[in-house]
Amino acid sequence: MATRARSTALITAVLAAAAAYAPSAAAQADSALAVSRNGASLMRLNADGGFVVRGTEGEGSLPATGAGVRMMWFPNRAAFRAGRVGTFDSNDGSTYWDLNNVGVASAAFGTNTRASGASSFAAGYRATASGTNSFAVNGTASGLNSVAMGDGAQATNEGAVALGPSSIAGGLYSIVLGPSIANGNFGVAIGLQNSASGQFSVAIGKNARTANRQGSVVLGDGCAGFSSDSVYPTANNQFVARGCGGIRFFTTQNLSSGVEVAPGGGSWSSISDRNRKENFLDLDGEDVLARLRNVPVSTWNYRTQDASIRHMGPMAQDFAAAFSLGESNLLINTVDIDGVNMAGVKALTTRTDALRTENEQLRAENAQQAAQIADLRARMERLEALVNAGQGTAPKP
Repeated sequence: MATRARSTALITAVLAAAAAYAPSAAAQADSALAVSRNGASLMRLNADGGFVVRGTEGEGSLPATGAGVRMMWFPNRAAFRAGRVGTFDSNDGSTYWDLNNVGVASAAFGTNTRASGASSFAAGYRATASGTNSFAVNGTASGLNSVAMGDGAQATNEGAVALGPSSIAGGLYSIVLGPSIANGNFGVAIGLQNSASGQFSVAIGKNARTANRQGSVVLGDGCAGFSSDSVYPTANNQFVARGCGGIRFFTTQNLSSGVEVAPGGGSWSSISDRNRKENFLDLDGEDVLARLRNVPVSTWNYRTQDASIRHMGPMAQDFAAAFSLGESNLLINTVDIDGVNMAGVKALTTRTDALRTENEQLRAENAQQAAQIADLRARMERLEALVNAGQGTAPKP
């Protein structure tokens, strides 16, 4: 009987509200239900299923509080809630849709979600959007204009974006994709267990960290342990990469030109496959040596380094004037200078071989002449002995 009485009272109230609206004949034709107050329309349900609910910001009380399952429109703060709040997985969210957790122009959907920031949005499971203009799905967005999406995702600073499980964007306007951390302002961390702690730094891959080095960029591969052996910079504005399987750079779409460092290697190797080259011309080694004579070689330092840091080599302009190789007269391609040096060494080897052959010939001739001289000396000595014997004189000592 009590249930029937409550139902009758509810129907009576709805009919009374509908009668109070008293819409025009045209409005009656397309409205199934309407509610008004003091002549102002508050709710209208059209015959085609469309509906509108109005209110006045700053007026009225919260329709419901505490735990429960409900859909709730709160005109006082232009806020909307739909889903459930209560105790789930030992998390008590009974007050998450109470007045203190309802931000102006906010919306929250799902289970134990909170949208306490102005113009904030929270959805999913235990999402919290406490920052103004923040957006959270299964995560926590506490910074102004922040975004957090993913289980355990946290965007705690202004403009921070955290996407993916266990992603933490703590720096100003930082961005994180995946289970990584970016606490440096304007930092970016992408991948697994990376940390962009330096301002304007970037950590990508796995176990890459910028070690508070400003402006550094670190690329980590997957050869390290799950939480050890991270790769990191040693100075500000440094680029660091680790590739246990080698590192390769290509400068053409078909991968026909470029350089690489082999796994465990310590220097660059340039692509030098005969099948990727054309227009071969023979060299005159003596001409190469003659040109090399005209290329000054000195020691010097780069203007960007201290004068105590010395280097040795030619100037690009002199090298280009002598050999006309490479793409620019301001650069020396290591392949070109290696080729010139090798051609010069080969020319010197040819000279050395010729000198060795000539020297061997001269040594043979000298030995032959020495033998002839020795034979002549012996013959002279025998002749003197005969002459002296005929004259009865002793041979000269």
